[in-house]
Amino acid sequence: MDTRFYLMCYRFEALVASQLPPEQFGSYMAVGTRKRTSGRVMFFEIDAERIDRSYFPVEAVQAHEDGSPRKSQYLSVYRVMEHIPLDAFGKLHLVTQDGLTLGLDGAPAPNDPEEQAHMYVELCPVGPRVVSELGPAAFAKFMTDPENALHFPRLFFADQLIEREADGSLASYLPYRDHAHILDCIEDLGRPGKKSKTVDRLPPLVAFYRTIKTGFYVGDPTGCRLYRFPSADRLDDELHRWWRSAQLG
Repeated sequence: MDTRFYLMCYRFEALVASQLPPEQFGSYMAVGTRKRTSGRVMFFEIDAERIDRSYFPVEAVQAHEDGSPRKSQYLSVYRVMEHIPLDAFGKLHLVTQDGLTLGLDGAPAPNDPEEQAHMYVELCPVGPRVVSELGPAAFAKFMTDPENALHFPRLFFADQLIEREADGSLASYLPYRDHAHILDCIEDLGRPGKKSKTVDRLPPLVAFYRTIKTGFYVGDPTGCRLYRFPSADRLDDELHRWWRSAQLG
């Protein structure tokens, strides 16, 4: 029975070994086997050949004596993401609170031209919401640059919508708390040398998937990968069941 390796990456990080395929693993991690727990889950498939066996206790993975698949065995819950090479990151899976899984393929992130402002929610290893004048690839490189006093070895984050009404206010449908504070933070980006500003240290991610702009990013000084979120038309037509579930929380 094949053993797979998954990197949990939603507001905490863990390397988990499992003998379940991604869809079954996602359902198990979101709702368990007796439907007593629930919660949003995100995880990457990790190339087993690229895992550093001198750092992670891969050889400790054991099968059940009765031959049933091992659903999950945690191998590490601390400083995991930084010890997995960027080229080992496979498909990203987004799991709803009732266990439906959507897999996204990754590709090199484009060097998007800078716009007036971007808003990002950092998902792992830290969790603030920030605004920045940098595009996603440039933001990942900046936040992981060891020359900066404050930096991370690697960062997983999503970009979020900041659409505006005709009067300049944030669109009323955006489920963020304190729209005025977000606009104040964006205004601060106009100051010289101000590349980013924290909006919320641990934001409540209400109706989270409805706020995604282009997708999810994981990056470090060596590069950045984009896991593009489906278009509104594809969500409504091809992925309706997952999308309906995703909007519940």
